[in-house]
Amino acid sequence: MSVFSDLLGHHIAAKGIKSYEIAQYCGIERSLMYKIIKGTRPVTSMDTVLLIAEFLRLTPSERTDFVESYKISMDGFENYYRRKNILELFENFRKYSEIYTAPDHQPLVSYHDISDMSTVSGQNEINHLLFQILFLETRKSDPQIRLLIQPDTDFLMNLLPTLGYENQNLSITQIICFHKSDELTNDKKDYNLACLKKILPVYCSACRYHVYYYYGDLIHSSADLLLFPYLVLTSGHALLLSKDMQSGIVFEKQDTLKFFHQMYERYLEQVSSFGVVMNNLPTQLSYFHNIRADMEQNYCFQMLPCLTFGIPDYFFDKYIYPEIPGRDKLIAMLMDYVHSIRKRFTEHPVRFIFSEDGLQRFLETGRIPEYPPAVYRPFELSDRIVLIRQFLKFCPPNGLCMLKCTIGDLDNELFMYVNPRNGYLMFPSSEPDQLICLDITEPGLLHGFCDFCEHLDKDLFYTETEAYSLISSLLDKTEQKKGS
Repeated sequence: MSVFSDLLGHHIAAKGIKSYEIAQYCGIERSLMYKIIKGTRPVTSMDTVLLIAEFLRLTPSERTDFVESYKISMDGFENYYRRKNILELFENFRKYSEIYTAPDHQPLVSYHDISDMSTVSGQNEINHLLFQILFLETRKSDPQIRLLIQPDTDFLMNLLPTLGYENQNLSITQIICFHKSDELTNDKKDYNLACLKKILPVYCSACRYHVYYYYGDLIHSSADLLLFPYLVLTSGHALLLSKDMQSGIVFEKQDTLKFFHQMYERYLEQVSSFGVVMNNLPTQLSYFHNIRADMEQNYCFQMLPCLTFGIPDYFFDKYIYPEIPGRDKLIAMLMDYVHSIRKRFTEHPVRFIFSEDGLQRFLETGRIPEYPPAVYRPFELSDRIVLIRQFLKFCPPNGLCMLKCTIGDLDNELFMYVNPRNGYLMFPSSEPDQLICLDITEPGLLHGFCDFCEHLDKDLFYTETEAYSLISSLLDKTEQKKGS
């Protein structure tokens, strides 16, 4: 039996339908339909699933559940929901890049009745204390916040981006625990991906944010009775917190704070860096130049196609602003990068996943979103056409994957390049015209992103022949418009 066959059997029994009636309506053999209902043979086509749903006269919500049960049966429970969670990240990236408004500042609660430490209890009191301690730290000349805490603490993770946005000299270091397997949580979430979604807004705030990780068993944990597993550490306070964020102990004595800082330093020696932020073009180019390609699986996922490897050399001198500091060196770096990536994509297969709307956006704006607008002026219309033709010329076989509809928001997009060995996410910063590139090396996330790209629904894409035909037609119309 399967999830799909169980649900199909339920609807058949509830409506009193005979299996041969469905088989006749769907145009398949009666014996095959019987096996489908029993779960011994899978349905091989979504069209057949939709015909069955039509015959059963399912309501819209029943139809949605019915189609989802088919996808779960085909993909497997964990694969289906992991891919669904990743799709949600790209579709709703704007939500994960928002900066929340901090609550109004109130006087710091005094704990001087005890010279070294005081206890605190209750969610509201802890949240208030967290805000006061962290707000005070951001007023220092060299503010530093050190955290040993999971990103599922909503109040704190909503507060950090706001503090970082208001003071971009703020340094935040956070140690988190990733789940050691690909098993989903009880609410059908990939825990490590959920952690990524929580920390993205802090990266977007453009402060100095560094995340480190280690592995543990978080879904079937027997450590729920740990006394104070979380630590929030600043130059003036150390706050130990219970896992449920209902109880805590705050320390203020400098000798005690020194002890906790030394302990934190020892922890940093035992964890791995989650990702390296690159928030300027030269640093990004150096990183891109050295990124390793995989022999078989390389994916570029961005709605406006990755046009970089098709840029002709003369574009750089023509479009990069003359007043850019170190212009000649930057142009040399760009040329070197374009030549190397063109060679890399020739030697290693890559799938360029983009959308028809994204291509149209480039023709309208002349902007490549991977590069800050402050560096170059928009390409002229004739050169936009040249660049797309170059893209088609150099695109490797089976590499053109054009979506019929855009996934996400063209105005606030999450870009991704990934293979089983390494990859990056690139997204807008809260600073105008600044992009943040986040190096991703955690194996579970890399595997999840590659699997997502590999198994996107084929119905979402034009065929490669259709894509070439549509793009050629679009370019012809643009040239005619230009001529008129």
